[in-house]
Amino acid sequence: MELLFDLLRLALWDELRTKTITKHFVTKTGIDWDEVLAMAEKQTVVPLVLQALEQEQVELSREGRRRMLIYTQKTVKHNRKLNGEMAALVELFRKHNVDYVVVKGQVLASYYTHPILREGGDIDFYCDAQSFGKAHDVVRQEWTVEEHDSDPGFHEHFSHNGVDFEMHYALAHFYNKERDAYWEQLLRETPTVLVDVDGIQVRTLHPTVHTLYVFLHLWHHLLELGVGLRQFCDWAMILHRCSKDIDREALQTHLKRLGLDKAFRACGCILVDRLGLPAEDFPYVLTDRDRKYTQRILTLVNYRGNMGHYHRVGGARGWKHIMEAIAIKVSHFVKFYSLTPAYMRGWAMSLVEKV
Repeated sequence: MELLFDLLRLALWDELRTKTITKHFVTKTGIDWDEVLAMAEKQTVVPLVLQALEQEQVELSREGRRRMLIYTQKTVKHNRKLNGEMAALVELFRKHNVDYVVVKGQVLASYYTHPILREGGDIDFYCDAQSFGKAHDVVRQEWTVEEHDSDPGFHEHFSHNGVDFEMHYALAHFYNKERDAYWEQLLRETPTVLVDVDGIQVRTLHPTVHTLYVFLHLWHHLLELGVGLRQFCDWAMILHRCSKDIDREALQTHLKRLGLDKAFRACGCILVDRLGLPAEDFPYVLTDRDRKYTQRILTLVNYRGNMGHYHRVGGARGWKHIMEAIAIKVSHFVKFYSLTPAYMRGWAMSLVEKV
């Protein structure tokens, strides 16, 4: 996995590259690059790895070159489609005066050196209680959409022109009335900002709040079933590109109030120590105490892969799937309980109530 981190550092930090870093692995022999690409695929960072290999003129096998070309073309095509659909959504809401913010995804891609090579997924956007009903109606009146299973309490899920959308009426739950109220107040009172995404001005969360949300999304999925390195790369990029716009004191206050500060620091060690995020871009000075969880986090990331898709035996549906998912959550809760105990207790109680 260390070789994968070498490659990701090359891809992420073009302006910070040095000969020491760039030539670290090129002279190694006996490397199975196809195996490296398979590892990158598990973490949904293949385009970034391919970018680094091309930069260093690493010779791949014929099959490796073929996969590189196909994967790159697929990623570029999908990102262009995502950007087009996001532009259509922004224009639709502008036309009908609907308040919204787009989060994660293509907004975070805009912070990469080569946004088109960040592997895209769906389009997530949030509308507050006053705007959600109008947004729901406008989308269905103006577009022909395919409805999908939604997550009660969080979002509606639909697709348009083959692109998945998640329309959120809640971006997070803390399973605690006081913390939920604090988060909702933070969303209401913090001004939003416009970000240029492929030439389109897209409204999104303020960098201070967006950074918090990107981490919360990562942490939630790490505890749930697993998370990939792409989510860590996204988090690193917003911290780096928006370092001057993030209010560190406010961010630290929010993390403390929400009970996330220890987990934020523990996961931040991956960014600074392994992905190469400049230490001055991270809002805390990291300590050995923070680093004690590094290997535990990396072991889980490597084993479960992106969104916990790997090493599953319970199928996609049914009681076996449910029981396996609960068992995985419980094991993750035990491993990381000391980092966010109140959050995990509340989440565990909500799971018990559902069962």
